Amino acid sequence: MKRKIIAVTGLIGSGKSAVMSILSQMGYATVNCDEIARQVATDPDVIRSVSALLGEQSVVNGALDRKYIRDKVFADGKLLDKYGSIFYGRVKRLLQQRVKQLPCDVVFVEIAVLNAFEFDWAEIWQVVAPSDSIVSRVVQRDGVSEQNVRQILNSQSAPCRYTRLIDNGGSTADLKQQVLRALAEAQLNK
Repeated sequence: MKRKIIAVTGLIGSGKSAVMSILSQMGYATVNCDEIARQVATDPDVIRSVSALLGEQSVVNGALDRKYIRDKVFADGKLLDKYGSIFYGRVKRLLQQRVKQLPCDVVFVEIAVLNAFEFDWAEIWQVVAPSDSIVSRVVQRDGVSEQNVRQILNSQSAPCRYTRLIDNGGSTADLKQQVLRALAEAQLNK
């Protein structure tokens, strides 16, 4: 069987991590691109390039200041594109390495910015939630302003293509049932 790499994507705060937690608890291999991004945020070459683009204030204690960068790039589409070209190439290389090291046939990858780079996804699962729920979750989780979250939401776009849609507007039990249904439809039950 050819290895299947499945993207789990969605807007900020939509519930991607909740879906990944369910999959992990069921014994599926999972990779979090946000964790890879945190690793990239300490890469000296990336730090130098981002600092040259956004200024020295984009680096704190030898790592990229994600909150500062988020505030800066999501308010300016051109900066977002330039930052993305620096940052996401490195994320893609590390993702490919990590997936290759996993000894399994199915890997789920949590990825917020699906169009950040090209990848050979077997399927794309898009997680959605009501915008008010998203704003509330992110404000509470990240300690940022509602305005900042809305700027991010306005700059993000849902994937043009997806294989399965998972609605995280209900309870955790509802979400688990949707994940189980998606696994059955994709013929990935363990």
